[in-house]
Amino acid sequence: MLASYMSTDLIVKEINAKTKEGVIEELVDVFDKAGVLGNKKNFLSAIIKRENVETTAIGKGIAIPHGRSEDVKKMAILFARSREGVDFKSLDKKPVHIIFMIAAPLNVNKEYLQTIARIARLLRHEDIKEQLLNATGKDEIFRIIKDFDSKYPVQGKVETKDGRVIHGK
Repeated sequence: MLASYMSTDLIVKEINAKTKEGVIEELVDVFDKAGVLGNKKNFLSAIIKRENVETTAIGKGIAIPHGRSEDVKKMAILFARSREGVDFKSLDKKPVHIIFMIAAPLNVNKEYLQTIARIARLLRHEDIKEQLLNATGKDEIFRIIKDFDSKYPVQGKVETKDGRVIHGK
């Protein structure tokens, strides 16, 4: 499921930016170059607005910035990593090393929430996190994500409360 919204064009082996804002801008540029966005500036604003509500750095070195916008042509997921780590104002105050950014059109709600839940599930697996951190190339990173999709097929349903995922399998 996750791999169906990705490609190697949406994988950044090592982020250049050193700040949260810089990382967000760098990754939005990747979405734009991949043809995911109709208007880069508007999507960047949506991501920053979402991030200002509450950090998407969930702890343990992980951030899942996400946004919905009429300027997204098709839902897509971007994977990026920072070996050095970036201060994302994480809940546990630790630097972020793994980032999954999600771009979704406004009319995609169920898939959007399922995707956030799937990424959270993937990242609960410490072995998969380690593989993603240690992978040497984009193809290897993409294969790790495809293998997760095969090994752990979508099950159950996603429940939400006030527009937030509260349970996902």
